Amino acid sequence: MSPFRTVRGMRDFLPKEAERMRYVEQVTRDLAQLYGYREVITPVVESYDLLAAKSGEEIRKRMYAFEDLGGRRVALRPEFTASIARLIATKMRNEPKPMRLFCVGSLYRYDEPQYGRFREFWQANYELIGSIKPEADAEILMLTYDLMEKLGLRNYWLKIGHVGIIRGILAQENVKKEQQNMVMQLLDKKQWDEALTAARKLGVSQRCVTTLKNVFKIRGKDVSQVLKKTEENVRDYESAVAAVENLREITELTRKSNTKFEMLVEAGFARGLEYYTGMIFEPYVPEMNIALSGGGRYDKL
Repeated sequence: MSPFRTVRGMRDFLPKEAERMRYVEQVTRDLAQLYGYREVITPVVESYDLLAAKSGEEIRKRMYAFEDLGGRRVALRPEFTASIARLIATKMRNEPKPMRLFCVGSLYRYDEPQYGRFREFWQANYELIGSIKPEADAEILMLTYDLMEKLGLRNYWLKIGHVGIIRGILAQENVKKEQQNMVMQLLDKKQWDEALTAARKLGVSQRCVTTLKNVFKIRGKDVSQVLKKTEENVRDYESAVAAVENLREITELTRKSNTKFEMLVEAGFARGLEYYTGMIFEPYVPEMNIALSGGGRYDKL
């Protein structure tokens, strides 16, 4: 027996597994073409400063970072968006907008290996750049629905939220962006009590604490009722109200498109990456008990 094994968190794909992997990859590529997304290929190794600047603290702590033989600080990409942002700011800066780009490949994070999570994993990435319209957000949701359908997945729903709800509340309480990130990270881990405690320590008003506590509890599949209840609870926070209205526009557009997928709106929903500024989402398949993908709007990357 060979003493050599795969590195913890990595895996081999045997022929049948490799065949299934390439099939899924081809489905994602075909869908990109159908929606008009052009494929780009970015390096696996990027500047550490680029990746560290564009990812959240949770991601930064889990990057495979090292110094190369030339003394440069580099890292294996933990996600695609920072690389796409670099590409658009340099080689594609003169391209007309909106721009639709697609990429697929391996990513690396030093997570604890468990069911559905490895340190090397594959991801297909769809980026719609240069549109502030809610139609762009709705397009990404509909594309995700189409992808799930083409892969044969059933009985799933899309969990949807808007980071502007919580950030809007905290910003009006004069909580700085970096401090908001700490609260958002706790929400991403579903640590609602800890998030409330963190908000109190940041010196927010009792009105804010009560509002956050109520908002954290608001979730459901009756989209109009959830949004109405959220708006009632955040009515004293102008930016949060605007975020709810934006989410209402997006969900209305998907409804009018006759795209038949189930949505669960969660007012206190957050995701780990700090660059999100608007709508966020995750598809959820109950029998798998994991989020198969996710994404959202970022306007300031």
